[in-house]
Amino acid sequence: MLTAEAHVETDRPSRYLRQLCKHFANQGRHLGHRPRAHGGSSSDSNGDDTEARTESHTSTETRPDQIHVDWTDTDGTVQLPWGTCTLQAVPGELTLRAQSPDEEGLRRLQDLVTTHIHRFSGRDPLRVDWQRSQAAT
Repeated sequence: MLTAEAHVETDRPSRYLRQLCKHFANQGRHLGHRPRAHGGSSSDSNGDDTEARTESHTSTETRPDQIHVDWTDTDGTVQLPWGTCTLQAVPGELTLRAQSPDEEGLRRLQDLVTTHIHRFSGRDPLRVDWQRSQAAT
């Protein structure tokens, strides 16, 4: 199992832990609804962008039943088909631990979590610096 960790300094680690976990839990409910592409495709009489729906459906799409999220104010776990991210909030720091059986899954998980932390931290983006670590298989 490949593992990477990030120790994110913040005055509100519990807030970010809850926000990330709630977001991933809610995303699972909406994954069945594929977003419409803008531009370059035809619409039917109902305004449905049928071509975009067909093109956006790929084998890497995640179903809601493939996402499992559990959290408290201090600990969280996000399980996705390609890996798991555990979160721990301690005073002054949010610790993230991403695990996946392969490089692509680990990179995808790290990018996903990092993107969301940057989005949630707004005008004062938090620094997420992933470091590879050794994990027991």
